[in-house]
Amino acid sequence: MRFARFAPPIFLGLVLALSAAHADPGTAVAVTAADMHLDRLQPKTLTYLVYFHGAAGTGISKTMLATSELKREQVDGADAWVIDQYWEGENGVAHTARTVHAVKDVATLAQTATWHRPTGTFTTSVVPADGRGTIEGELPAASSERTKAGFTTMQDGWWLNWHSDLTMLPLLPYERGGTLRIHLFDVGMPAPMDVDYTVLGDRTLYGGDGTIYDCWLVQTDSGSPGSGNYQRFWIDKTRRLVVKEEDVFNGKYRSKVLLSVPAVKEFEVPETKGDGRH
Repeated sequence: MRFARFAPPIFLGLVLALSAAHADPGTAVAVTAADMHLDRLQPKTLTYLVYFHGAAGTGISKTMLATSELKREQVDGADAWVIDQYWEGENGVAHTARTVHAVKDVATLAQTATWHRPTGTFTTSVVPADGRGTIEGELPAASSERTKAGFTTMQDGWWLNWHSDLTMLPLLPYERGGTLRIHLFDVGMPAPMDVDYTVLGDRTLYGGDGTIYDCWLVQTDSGSPGSGNYQRFWIDKTRRLVVKEEDVFNGKYRSKVLLSVPAVKEFEVPETKGDGRH
């Protein structure tokens, strides 16, 4: 997506292991659903620790837990993969989304997403095959018009949903090396666009529990060459999942780190009594 005391979820050790065997990164190769490893999709729940930070020693901010659950369901008679996202920060729920993907090619069948921001709350719902969408809530006029303009372009051929990037991007054929070009769209964009993902090399990450992650290091400029913005992904080759992500955009630095277990409550939180005790 284009964006209490607890034990640290995963301590990552980084070993540089650049590979010289990758293809020329300057030659982009177009990728479609037929090239993706869709057979690697399986039901799962993942949580990422998401936070913003600046230079060393300046602290972190906007810390959130981003949890996504992937399930296979029948939706309106269609075999589908459903992704439910739930982003929560210290001030409450920041974002929720439910995205329905066709099993055969992960095309987006429907999506409803809600954002809670200081400027207000708004919800978008789309049915891409019909080029149809709605916006409810408080969204600046310019953003609303841009979003509405993008609804009709959703019918312009196959594209991968950028909103589902943490689930879908690991399925690209990075074993080919070089630069892969994928057609992406997210609600709020004026139209789908081609975005390049370049395999920079190999990395090995070591989890605090002894798990070893043999990863591809992949970078993209998010479709904005020359802007200075980028996203870097550490993608486990065997598990086909994003272990870590580091982003720079508009002068801000953001990190996402996979927790070793999902942050899902097994027991309900007891209500707080008036005196503050439980």
